[in-house]
Amino acid sequence: MPEEKKHTGTLYSVAVPIGNATDISERAHTTLSVVDFIACEDTRKTLELLRRARIETKARLLVHNPFGEAKSAEGLLKLLYEGKNIALVSDAGTPRLSDPGSRILRLAFTEKIPVVPIPGAAALTTLLSITPFSVDPFVFLGFLSPKSGRRQNELKKYLDFEGAIALYESVHRIEKSLADICDIYPDAEILIGREMTKTHEEFFLGSTLEATSWVQGKHGEFALIFRKK
Repeated sequence: MPEEKKHTGTLYSVAVPIGNATDISERAHTTLSVVDFIACEDTRKTLELLRRARIETKARLLVHNPFGEAKSAEGLLKLLYEGKNIALVSDAGTPRLSDPGSRILRLAFTEKIPVVPIPGAAALTTLLSITPFSVDPFVFLGFLSPKSGRRQNELKKYLDFEGAIALYESVHRIEKSLADICDIYPDAEILIGREMTKTHEEFFLGSTLEATSWVQGKHGEFALIFRKK
């Protein structure tokens, strides 16, 4: 007798808005409305997103963040084996762009559990879409190290790279990171997006030296892309 194939649930990787709730796709809206569980970094932020996007769901929210990713991934896998459908979301944007999720995705692929991407917003592609200089090719570094020496070494690795360099940075380190970028890439042109798609969205285009002055005292979430001239 052939072994009976197990019926499992489906793991959906769902992109959500990076700020403006109306940016959510119809497909993402539907998926979050019907899944059994939503695996998220912060339940409070995801609940607020669901409220702003007017998504009515009976899904139970489960915490899935870097601090307990290995343990929670095993729990999610068990639910998938029970036939439950799960949506993996980030606090904002597309999962896996500097966000957790690799462990459960690896387990799902290994165990032949269906994985379905629901594409949508990402800070990276949002900034790329308005970049006026060439981004062919480009490399995405995610978040740089919080340690100064290591951060500078990460940037120096790409001194010979003939393309654009994109990264994210937090409000706590943006000024220090820009100072390092300016020191290492003094002749580069840089585009910065702050609080993109939100009420106080703003952009800067200019030299890395000019950027160090522009960013002083500014708050919010930042995405950057720069290229040597």
